[in-house]
Amino acid sequence: MLDMIGTVLTGGATGIIGSILGKAFSFLDFWVEEKKMDKEHERTKELLRLQNEIGAAESEREMAVAEASAAADIRTASYSHDSSVGTSSRWVVDVLRLVRPVLTFTLIVLVGIVYFKSDIGGKATIELGVLYMCSSSVLWWFGDRAMRKQK
Repeated sequence: MLDMIGTVLTGGATGIIGSILGKAFSFLDFWVEEKKMDKEHERTKELLRLQNEIGAAESEREMAVAEASAAADIRTASYSHDSSVGTSSRWVVDVLRLVRPVLTFTLIVLVGIVYFKSDIGGKATIELGVLYMCSSSVLWWFGDRAMRKQK
């Protein structure tokens, strides 16, 4: 009889220990599953971050394309407006082509004359005005040509 009671008690204890170990391993499974989900969430966050970066870069490219297209449309409209005037005489075209170079050269000469020869009271104001006009025309002339060569 004592053997029977010992067997029942040890069997019950073994069953309780098994239940406790099963529950402990289920917590371990839950912990492993939680770690796996954390890694999956991190991967998802990283993918979303990369998609946002790609989307931002794509938006910038689309904006650059739209700006280039708008600039090309404006340039085309300007050219069509200029050509809609009709045909001009050859001497008129030649005179129009000489406006920028003559203006540039004249303003450079004016800067030299004002700087070296002027003795009037408002010399500083005149110098500033002539320097402004000279730098504007020179930078406009060469800057416009440089931009045309790039495209």
